[in-house]
Amino acid sequence: MQPEIEYETYQIGIAYIVKDILNRLGIVETIDSFMEYQPEIGASYGTLSQAVIINRLSFDPQPLYLLPEWAKQHGIDQLLGIDASWLDDDRLGAMMESLAKHAAQIWLKIIVRAVSQFSVILEWLHADTTSVYFEGAYEDEQGQPIEEEYAPKLLQGYNKDGKPKNVQFVLSLIASKHIPLWYKLWDGNQSDDGVYLVDLLGLRKSGLDLSNTVLIFDRKGCNHATMLAMCKTKQSFLGAHPWTDTAKAKWEQTWQEIQSGKRSWIEVDYAARNDQRKPLESRPRYRVCEIEHDVTDEATGKTYPLRWIFSWNSSKAELDARQRLKQLEAGEQALQKVARLLGKYSYTSRAFILDQLGKLLKKAHANSYYEYNLVGTDEKQDWQLTWNCNLEAVAQSGRFDGLVLLCTNVSVERLSAGEVMKKYKEQVSVEQTFDFIKSPVQIRPLWLHSPQRLAGLTFLIMLAVLIATLVEYYVRQDIAKNKKIIKGLMPKGHDNPYPTAEKLFKAFQDYSIVVARYPDGHLKVHYPKPRPVQRQILDILATLPPNPI
Repeated sequence: MQPEIEYETYQIGIAYIVKDILNRLGIVETIDSFMEYQPEIGASYGTLSQAVIINRLSFDPQPLYLLPEWAKQHGIDQLLGIDASWLDDDRLGAMMESLAKHAAQIWLKIIVRAVSQFSVILEWLHADTTSVYFEGAYEDEQGQPIEEEYAPKLLQGYNKDGKPKNVQFVLSLIASKHIPLWYKLWDGNQSDDGVYLVDLLGLRKSGLDLSNTVLIFDRKGCNHATMLAMCKTKQSFLGAHPWTDTAKAKWEQTWQEIQSGKRSWIEVDYAARNDQRKPLESRPRYRVCEIEHDVTDEATGKTYPLRWIFSWNSSKAELDARQRLKQLEAGEQALQKVARLLGKYSYTSRAFILDQLGKLLKKAHANSYYEYNLVGTDEKQDWQLTWNCNLEAVAQSGRFDGLVLLCTNVSVERLSAGEVMKKYKEQVSVEQTFDFIKSPVQIRPLWLHSPQRLAGLTFLIMLAVLIATLVEYYVRQDIAKNKKIIKGLMPKGHDNPYPTAEKLFKAFQDYSIVVARYPDGHLKVHYPKPRPVQRQILDILATLPPNPI
């Protein structure tokens, strides 16, 4: 009787398409070329790193100590030609430490290949930062933050995830659409001031042609030092400008000129994607007004011309007006509360009463809207509080409703004032990349004890994000070019030209391979026919240029 062939089924999921992208970007070879040491097993660190990347893109990230079990359960060991036990915690920890040391060099080499392979456009790049929190204590024996080479200090501070008690680092990005072209880890309390310039210099080390690039960023980038440096190096930029005293005064002057007819608004034909299905009368309205403003190099006296664009939209104006009404109501309630408590409890001294008034009005964000007068003495306790609303302050605040100030050194021939507004609206793309990093890729919460290991793992997570966003970018480009959407990706009737990386990858979560184990011990992997929705995605990716490796 002939020994039977044994068949085993493994749900490899997204690894089915990720493996090809890993090869296309030369990730294994690039990582291995920078590693000073390799593990004494039948696989290199570059090969093992693929398992971590695939795991993150499964959208069910496992702790490193569970990775061997996960790899064996899903056939990732079969796919990569490794023994699952090689993915042990200590070996992966050593790999993370080595990756942290060479992360920037490896990243730039891979990015150059990615830009070439996927025809990534470098004309409009978006820069931003976010904070990433971590679980556990990262302190030395003296209770000070651990300082390790090639890794940020994990510190407590303001956290955009609402976790101020957790230690964190700051992650900065420069992205094209959703594709991260550059990232950098900063200490936990790093301000955005100066970050974008450093990031741009880091990306330039790749040798990519950025001569036609416009860097787009938020208010923290529009500081004097950054804008001056970019003008001096002829780097085009576009950013939201903070409402400094100078900016406020300029707007007050511009507003007066608009009222007198010396200047006028320009209506902008724009509708966000979510608004395009609404009737025209229900869509937000947009308009812009442009003035000139120079930035001066104090050291040389040389000035560089900038364009200031006051951008207004009706939706934001309504929101700002409602917010001010809430502030006025909260301020009125605060004043009434203090008036009722005069002479009671601790409200018996002028110093305390005035202190409480200041605190309560500040909390209500209504300081500038009310004028009040407190009469009486500590001795007689004959307190009387009167107040009135400063209508001029309210009216002045109303003139800023719906308004955003944009600043750029890009010529009007390249971008009209309305196009400046539209381009800045695309800044949301880098924010969406941060959302993708945090969920579903789940960069946090983590607990690896060592900041250096966190830096190494973050590098692999960023490679996972790069792969996902490249696939999303290429598929969307193909749909736009061929006017043919992917059918069956979304619930019935909801397919659209903008499939997300998450949707594209989740379409492959149920893909399984069959491994045949023959009596003589050799294995053969069978790849079943993809489902129709998977086939459509694969057909698009098949149009990528030939793999150069």
